[in-house]
Amino acid sequence: MIKMSSNYSIFVKLGSNKELSKLELSVLLKKIGVENIAFTEWMDYILLKLNRNSFTKFFKQLDKTGSIVKAGYINSSVNIEKEDEWKLKIKDHLVMNINKHSSDKNKQLKVALDVQTKSLELRNNIVEFIRTTITNYSKDMKLLTKILGIKKTYSQLTPYQFYKENLHRRGFEIICFVVKSKLIFGITNWVTNPLLDIKQDEGRQTRLFTHGTSIKLSRTLVFLSEVSDEGLILDPFCGTGTILIEALKQKIRTIGVDKDPKCFRATKENLNAFSLKYPAKAKMKDKWVVYSQDSRDLGKTLTDKNLDAIVTEPHLGPFLKDLPSKEEARETMKSLEKLYIKVLQEGSSFLKNNRKIVFIIPVYRYPDGLEVNPNIERIANQCSLLIQERSEFFHVSVPVQIGRKHNVINRYLVIFTNHSS
Repeated sequence: MIKMSSNYSIFVKLGSNKELSKLELSVLLKKIGVENIAFTEWMDYILLKLNRNSFTKFFKQLDKTGSIVKAGYINSSVNIEKEDEWKLKIKDHLVMNINKHSSDKNKQLKVALDVQTKSLELRNNIVEFIRTTITNYSKDMKLLTKILGIKKTYSQLTPYQFYKENLHRRGFEIICFVVKSKLIFGITNWVTNPLLDIKQDEGRQTRLFTHGTSIKLSRTLVFLSEVSDEGLILDPFCGTGTILIEALKQKIRTIGVDKDPKCFRATKENLNAFSLKYPAKAKMKDKWVVYSQDSRDLGKTLTDKNLDAIVTEPHLGPFLKDLPSKEEARETMKSLEKLYIKVLQEGSSFLKNNRKIVFIIPVYRYPDGLEVNPNIERIANQCSLLIQERSEFFHVSVPVQIGRKHNVINRYLVIFTNHSS
């Protein structure tokens, strides 16, 4: 990996929602104590440098994120015009990693390629050189090497393919891309594992289609709350308990509230099943509690000002197949705004000072460009909250849109902070 002035170069691949990924990456860097960062954004990637201490912490935090795709080390970079030089460096890089991942007992190896360039001709030239180098060296070393990820117009594996091919145990992934006339290459060190999410989803005891937040989004929401181990979060619209489970996986204690009897039962069943996966000494069942009540009356349940965050995807209005009339939309959003104000007034009174509220609001977007949604500024003012407007790094404007733009109900991720007493 590149080491300059005690700094280590890494790459991060962003998810399909780049702004959400950059927001999450910004929180990650803040968590590990980074105050200033030099970075380059190129296509779906962020290239940055970290000192030794931050570098070690960085990779330990990635499993807690939900929208980042993969990350790894940058080993070297070279002027793309100097073909003999970059070919020599890539060859050395490939040989080193093949030797590292093979042995007398392991003669079967898988190598994946992630080669990203704006020029298809250049991309094919790099891919062909790598493929030939791997094939020839494997033949010399009597290795059975399978090369993955080569397509006609692109070369990369999805995270699902990465784990289905067992690449994290039986091989490695080489990454190459050209930025400002520099050919940069390295090795992938971490990839988000969708197989774990699929297994978790299939293991749910109870599902309610209209009351569930996705696992990946739940993980992101919890991470953005910036709550540390053994902290305490509240989800006042807990649905089927996905946000609570993602918090528990991050060693955060949880309180769930939902007035819908079906949701209350679903959450308890899912949390009980989740708790049984842990040994008795972990005392997982002592780290969560769920209440069946109206979230506008949180004072009936909560007594101490001990919450570290509120994290929720609240009730978003009626389930619709088509956009309502604009008048119906305004009435719906007006009603939801009143609900959110009451819940956040109650909930924020139990928050410790300067803590986060990670909240999703709905929006109806019409073909003429009109957007109808609860008024975020009015919610903040009536609840004595501050609205986060930008991320610490990467210039991300908040709120951030999440979900698909063509959905009937679109959603925005909002982050509030309560005032100091």
